[in-house]
Amino acid sequence: MLRRLRPTPRRIAVLVAATIGVGAGVAYAASLNVGSWHLWAGSQTLTKSTCTLSGTTSTTDTYVAQGSPSTNFGTNTTMLVRSNSSSQDWAFVRFDLSSCNIPTTGGADSATLSLTVTSAPGNSRTITVTPVLSSWASGTLTWTAAQSLTYGSATTTFTTGTTTGTKTATVTVDVDNLIKSSSANFGWRLSDGGSGNQTTTFATSNASSNQPQLVVNYEK
Repeated sequence: MLRRLRPTPRRIAVLVAATIGVGAGVAYAASLNVGSWHLWAGSQTLTKSTCTLSGTTSTTDTYVAQGSPSTNFGTNTTMLVRSNSSSQDWAFVRFDLSSCNIPTTGGADSATLSLTVTSAPGNSRTITVTPVLSSWASGTLTWTAAQSLTYGSATTTFTTGTTTGTKTATVTVDVDNLIKSSSANFGWRLSDGGSGNQTTTFATSNASSNQPQLVVNYEK
C-alpha cells in the first residue's frame, strides 16, 4: 500500500524553491530572447565608402562683390573673400551630392570641404562657412541677388594663414542632414566679417588645378 506523505515544513520549502526556480528560468529566457534580438539588429553589416567631389561637373562656385553689385563672376578661375565693411566680397560653392548615390538611410561619418588659397591676405583671416538655403546659379548670381538669399546659422570657421595652400573645413553636420532629408543642396557662403580691408583669393572649379573639393566618408 502506498503511503501519502504529509507536507512537512521542509517539503513545502523545497516545493516553493523549485517553483520560484522555474519561474525565474522562464523570465530569464524571455529576457534572453529580447536581448538576442537587439544584439542581432545591432550587428547588421554597414557598407562604408568615400565619395570625392571636385571639378566643373560636380562643383558650382562663384563670388559676389559689394563694390560691383550687378556684376557676375561665374566664369572666373578665382573667387574672392574680402572683409571691407563697405566693399565686401563673398564666395559661394556647392557640390552635386547626387553623384555619390548615398541613400537617405545612409549617413555621413565625415565631410570635409577643401579650398586652395592662391593669394593669401597680409594677416591671417577667419573665414565663416554658412549654409545657403535658397537657390542660386553661378552664371547669374550678383551681390544684389545674394542679399535676397536665405542663409542658415554658421556651420564652422577656418583660418587662412598668410601663405598659399589648401585649407579645410568640417561640414559633416550639413552633409549628413542633406543625405537624410533629401533636401535641395545650395552649398555654402564663405565670408570674412573681420575688420580691415583684407582679401583672400581661392581657386574655383574653372581653374586648371587646386579646384574646390568635398570628401564625404559615409555608410549605408
